Amino acid sequence: MALELTFVPALLMILVIAGLGRLLSKGLRQPAIFGELFLGMIFVSFIILTGLAETGISDILTDSAEMGISDMAKIGILLLLFSTGLGTNFEEFKRLEVASSVVAISGVILPFTLGYFATILFFNDHLIALFVGVALVATSVGVGASILTELRMLRTKIGSLIMGAAVIDDVIGIMLMSALISVAITGSISLAEIFLLIMFVVLFFLISLTIGIKLCKKLAEKIHIGREDLLLLGLVIVLAFVLISEELGITAIIGAFIAGLVVGQTHFARHLRPHVSLIGGAFFIPIFFVWMGMSFDVSAFVTVGWFALVLVIVAIVGKVVGCGAGALAAKLSGKESFAVGIAMMPRAGVELILVKLGLDHGIIGADIASAILVMVIITTLITPPSLWKALKMAKHKKEV
Repeated sequence: MALELTFVPALLMILVIAGLGRLLSKGLRQPAIFGELFLGMIFVSFIILTGLAETGISDILTDSAEMGISDMAKIGILLLLFSTGLGTNFEEFKRLEVASSVVAISGVILPFTLGYFATILFFNDHLIALFVGVALVATSVGVGASILTELRMLRTKIGSLIMGAAVIDDVIGIMLMSALISVAITGSISLAEIFLLIMFVVLFFLISLTIGIKLCKKLAEKIHIGREDLLLLGLVIVLAFVLISEELGITAIIGAFIAGLVVGQTHFARHLRPHVSLIGGAFFIPIFFVWMGMSFDVSAFVTVGWFALVLVIVAIVGKVVGCGAGALAAKLSGKESFAVGIAMMPRAGVELILVKLGLDHGIIGADIASAILVMVIITTLITPPSLWKALKMAKHKKEV
C-alpha cells in the first residue's frame, strides 16, 4: 500500500511561512506570533488578489490537506495551553482568583453593553444586538498565553491575573452563548440547562484542582519514567481533560489549561514542560497561528462599512477600559492595568463558534458575520505588538 501524504505540500508551505514570520518578528522586535499571524493573512490575500488561487497552487490546499492542517493547528493550541498551565504559578493563580474574577466580569459587562447599544443604533434589532454583545465578551486565551510565555511572565502576578481572567471570560462567554442560542431556537431561556452547565463547570474546576492534583501527586511519587514515557503520559492526561471539558460544554482549550495546572503541581512538570514546549513551539503551535492568519478573509474589510469600524472600536475600548478598571481595583499599577486590558483584547475562539451557530440558525446574516470577523482580525493582529510593549513597560517599572 502506497503511503499518501496529501497534506505535506501544504504543511511545508505553512512551516516556511512560520519561519519567515518569526524572522520578520525578530527584525521588528515583536513576539513570534505577530509575524506568523500577519504573513499567514498576507499570503492568502496575495493568492486571492493575484489570481493564483486558480493556478496550480490550489492543488496544495486540497480539502483533505486543509482538514489535516486544521487538526494539527488544534493540537497546537491545546499544547500551548497545556504548557501554559504547566508554567503557571498555581499559588499565585489561587490567590488572585477574586481579582481575576473582578477583571473578567468588568471586562464582560462593558463590551457587552457597548456592543449591544452600538448594534441597536445601526440595526434596531434586539436579538442581533444581544448576539453582537455576546460576541464581544470572550477573550482569546492563546494569544496572551503565547506572549506571556515568550516574555517569561507566566509565573508573575500580572501573568497569573491575565490567565485567570481570560479563562473566566471564556467560561462566561460560553454560558452566554448557550443562553442566546437557546433563546433564538426556542424563544425562551432554559434555566435548568444553564444551571446544570454552571454546576458542571464549577464541579469540574473544583474536582480537578483538588482531588485531581492529589491523585496526580500520588501518581508522580510512585512511578519513575523516562522523558519519552513522561511526554506520552502528559499527552494522555491533557487529552483526557480535553474530552471531559468538551463533554461538559466547555471549550477544549480550558480543559488543556486545567490539565497543565494539575500536572504542574507535581515534580513531573519540571521535566515535562520543556518537551511539551519543544514539540509545540517548533511544530504544532506555529501551524496554529499561521493557519489562524490564513483563515482571515481580508475582503471582509470592504464589505461591512461603518458598523465594522464601530465594532472594532467598541471591542478595543470595552476590554482595555473594562479589564483595566478591574485590574486597578485589584491594586495593580496603571501600566500593569493597561497591559491587562490589552491582553484581554484579542478574540478568536468563542466568537468564531458563535458566528457559525448564528449563521446556521439564521440569527445573523453575512453582514453581521463579516463585521464580527473584521473585529476578530484586527483585535488579534494588533494585540501582540501592543501587549509586548505594554508588558515590557510594566516589567521594566517593577525591576526599577
